[in-house]
Amino acid sequence: MNSPTAELKKILSAIDSRDAETFYARVDLKPLMNVGYDEATDVLAKNCAKFHELYPKDLFFKFGATVLRFYNDKFRGVHLGLIEKIIAAYFDGSFRDAKSFSSTPIKFLAAELKNLLDALHADFGDENISGDMATLEVKMVGDGSEYGRMIGTLNFVLEFVKADDAVKTLGGKRQPNSSWRLRKIKNVEELVPPILDIAERYWPSSWDLGIKL
Repeated sequence: MNSPTAELKKILSAIDSRDAETFYARVDLKPLMNVGYDEATDVLAKNCAKFHELYPKDLFFKFGATVLRFYNDKFRGVHLGLIEKIIAAYFDGSFRDAKSFSSTPIKFLAAELKNLLDALHADFGDENISGDMATLEVKMVGDGSEYGRMIGTLNFVLEFVKADDAVKTLGGKRQPNSSWRLRKIKNVEELVPPILDIAERYWPSSWDLGIKL
């Protein structure tokens, strides 16, 4: 049986080669996005006043935690659907047809995702396995390009779950072929502040964020 580290290497290789079949077979994307979105909303709401002081021009934090939670809950499906569309546009290669954000928003953001991924490499840390669950520490490090410097270094703790989703024949008997599937980012609370800071410093103010996606 492969280790979570070996499975993550396959996932990263699939991302690099835009092998959607391998990626979706090894990543529980919906629970990963759903839990990550909800946990990120909690972090943003709990620290709303602090973030408003840090980024006073960002109206997202101006009206307080209650309004922030209401907004993210109301548009939860839209936001998660947007992420799925961006990922799909990356894998199907349509990002190559990107023009401007206002004219081709999904393709434009998928092209930006491609630029970010090209500027990063992964350093693998500690792996801990406990029964059907495992965690893996991964450091994503940017290169010397503009996109790499923008990201800098981000430390992830990933959760994997063992999945008996295939069978193999061994000695004439069908045996479970266990693998590890990526299911969750464990340290969302730690990641929100640096990712938010990146967005606040680099997100172009000229992008029309009111456009219908």
